[in-house]
Order: sequence, then structure tokens, then C-alpha cells
Amino acid sequence: MNLTLAEAIILGGQIEKTAESVKHLEIVIAPPSVFIYPIFERLKARPDNLHFALQNSMWDDEGAYTGEISLSMVRGVCRYAIIGHSERRKIFKEESREIAKKVLFALSKKITPIVCVGEQQRFHLEDHYQSEVARMKKDGGILQEIKDSLQLVPEKEIGRVIISYEPIWAIGTGNAASGAYAAAICHIIKQQMEADYGNRADDLRVLYGGSVDSANCREFMMQPSIDGLLVGGASLKSSEFAKICQISSEVKSGKLV
Repeated sequence: MNLTLAEAIILGGQIEKTAESVKHLEIVIAPPSVFIYPIFERLKARPDNLHFALQNSMWDDEGAYTGEISLSMVRGVCRYAIIGHSERRKIFKEESREIAKKVLFALSKKITPIVCVGEQQRFHLEDHYQSEVARMKKDGGILQEIKDSLQLVPEKEIGRVIISYEPIWAIGTGNAASGAYAAAICHIIKQQMEADYGNRADDLRVLYGGSVDSANCREFMMQPSIDGLLVGGASLKSSEFAKICQISSEVKSGKLV
């Protein structure tokens, strides 16, 4: 919930220029819902690698859901929807059973769900790997959170899902997880998805989010288990976001080693 419409349109135009200059990278922007159509209209000539997402969505096409946004309202505009962000879970008390309904509905509408999960406190994988992984599988753990959030997804559709791992203790704090730590969690997530879904999970992507900026994005993008980034506050500054995109593009192309 940031910026005025005029500021958002300017930022959208600046990100469009960034998208035109980078390769090997898909860029998805998620403006506040009231800004999506004006920005979409301004960016109709945008490059093929720039797409739109909703910050949240509903599990039904229409009805008495005051204040909610239907995916039908953004048909032909948004390809993605962020679902279950930690702020939605914490502030608005969204539970995994509601998120599961949203994920299934998004898939039915050919919208790619970006499903967010994360832990309140840092795991201690260095000294207690097995016990910490076991804790992730219990109620309240991120692996159980993923299982609950995807419980309605047909197995054949699981490859269309994107999971965004965002440690809650790192979001907006400036205290990002290390690349090694984030990579370890994302690897554990992928292992669990493979165990649950077999090769149907081969196309599933896992992102990292949590105080991402231009100073640390290379560290995350270099990790084989991390497929991309969910950028928060840094995306509001066009020059900073452009640096993140450029570095990420160079890593993806193999220019940064």
C-alpha cells in the first residue's frame, strides 16, 4: 500500500525501461489493485518479459465479498496473483484453508499463484538439521504450511505453482537471510515437493523474499535452489530495482560467476 497513482505510473514506466534492457529474466509487478488498469494502459507496448500480478485475490468470481478483487476483473491483464503473503496471514488472519481455495481458483482461471510461506524465527540448520526439518513438518512449520496451502491443487497442476519462501523475521527488517541459509530452505522445500509429487514438481519454482536489495540479490540468485526473488521495499525505488534486475539477468545469463 504505497505511492499515489501518478507516482505508480512513473515507476511503472521506469520498470518498463528496465525490462527492455535485460534478458533471461521475467519481471512481474504487483501494483495496488486500483492502479493496475491505469498502469497496464500506459504500458501496453511493454516487452514480453514484463507481466502483472495481483497482491491478493478471492476464491470466487463474484458475490457479496465487499472489498475483495475477483480474478475475472483482471482477465487479460494479470498473469499472476500473490496469495498468502505473511502480512495477509498475520494482519488479516488468513488461514491456509482459505489460501488453498484461492490457489485452486487461480489455477482454474489460468492465473499463476505465487504462494508465500515462511517461519517466524530462524531455523538452526547448522547444528540441528534433521530435527529442524522435522519441525518444519509439524503444525506451524513451513512444510506443513505448504502442504495445507496446496491441499486442493490437483497433482497434475502442481508444476504451475510458484512458492515464495519469505522468512518473516527478515521481511522489512533489513536483516535478510544469508544466501546459504535461504538456499538450504528452498532446497528442503523442493525436496519435499519432489517427495510429495514426484516429477510433476519438476517445473515448480521457488523464490526467495525478505529484505532483498541490490547488495544481496547476487548472493541469492547464484543459488541453484532459488529460481527468483520476491522484492518488497526495494521495488519502490526504480534505480534500486533496476540494479536488482540487471544483476539477476547477468547471473541467469552466466556472466556473473
